[in-house]
Amino acid sequence: MKNKGITLVALVVTIIIMLILAGVTIGLVTGENGLFKMAQQGVDQYKTSQKNEESTMQEISDELYGLIGKGKDDKTPGKITGEGTEEKPFLIESIEDLVQFSNKVNAGTTYENQIVKLAVNLDFQSEDSYVDYTTTFFGDVNGANGAEELKTELTTGTGFKSIGNDKQQFKGIFDGQNRTISNLYINVAENYKGLFGYVGSNGTIKNLTISNTDINCEARYIGTLAGYVNGGTIENVKINKGTIMGNQSVGGIIGYCNNKSTVNDCANSSNVTANGVFSGDNQYHAEVGGIAGNCNNSTIMNSYNVGQINVVKGICVGGIAGASINNSIIDSCFNEGKIGDLIKGSDVYQVGGISGALYSNAKIMKCYNTGIVNGDLYVGGITGFVGYNSAAYIENCYNTGNITSIQGSIGGICYVTSSTTSSEISNCYNVGNVSVTAATNEAIRKCCRNSYRK
Repeated sequence: MKNKGITLVALVVTIIIMLILAGVTIGLVTGENGLFKMAQQGVDQYKTSQKNEESTMQEISDELYGLIGKGKDDKTPGKITGEGTEEKPFLIESIEDLVQFSNKVNAGTTYENQIVKLAVNLDFQSEDSYVDYTTTFFGDVNGANGAEELKTELTTGTGFKSIGNDKQQFKGIFDGQNRTISNLYINVAENYKGLFGYVGSNGTIKNLTISNTDINCEARYIGTLAGYVNGGTIENVKINKGTIMGNQSVGGIIGYCNNKSTVNDCANSSNVTANGVFSGDNQYHAEVGGIAGNCNNSTIMNSYNVGQINVVKGICVGGIAGASINNSIIDSCFNEGKIGDLIKGSDVYQVGGISGALYSNAKIMKCYNTGIVNGDLYVGGITGFVGYNSAAYIENCYNTGNITSIQGSIGGICYVTSSTTSSEISNCYNVGNVSVTAATNEAIRKCCRNSYRK
């Protein structure tokens, strides 16, 4: 449904642009019964249908939760039953099983070519998700006060230990079966953090909702679902509510997406914040996005963000991806969340409604932004910075959100500099207000027809 909705909107927008270029009157396009009005109605209808569908799916999930049972019904807590096959997958039936699953991956079990399924909804704050929430069997999980009851271990101190890291990677198939993990809590200054720390080559996570998260990790590669995905697949993952904070490469779904990874049919509604890290190039780097902080030689498609994306200091801030580089593709995605703030001296550069930066043959296609986009410098409705001594491509995209920069270097679609080479922007349109708070309007540059309006 989502893919069809976005494709339809892109088609209508393309027709509008063609009509405008052909000299069709503005009244026909923007009037009460104009094509742009009809396009917006199509968007609204799509969103309503989408929300109704998600609500229905949640109701079904809640009903199944009651029918299937809760963590307390697990007969073998901490012992994951099954054989890892499609017929007999490994089953996660309680919080105890999830903790044991994490322990096994972190000890070196990759689950490569094996299937793990979530059998019930799990809530770290609910006693019903544990077989025995008072157990001390798993020891000092959170690094505070010695071995306490398991619920306390997972909801205080450092909280849940992420599944995998850069040395011990998850390479199997994790199927959430459209179930929900709620109240995930992680508070530790370590890299590669999220529900999964590291998803390796051919690893797959799908059909999962994560709700009401509290992740605070002053480090790199931080994502609600996964800190780092290297050649893996993420599909049909929804992040509902919650907050996530890291220093660099921080994403609502994934911190760093690398090596031909694929993200499909995912959504984020949590608030995402990056502090920024001072780097060797004498500037702060944030790389923070609603779906992925950094998208390197990978693809994000049919996904959206409605969460607020914040940055304390640093470059590359976007509604879908902070930075999209090295042949990455963002296809059929949209952002509604507010991106960035107007704070003088924050050095928040390269800010975009879809991607903060786009270069090295990366492409954005059939995407749109309706959210507010704010930044210090290099700010755009689709991407803030395009090219950078390399080719980049934007096609069939539009922006309706208000775009504001403190210093200038801004565009309704993107900002183009003298370093932009061989890049192409086609069939794109902006109707959002574009403004600069502390510079002349001459600092605003257009990169396609109607890229800004006063």
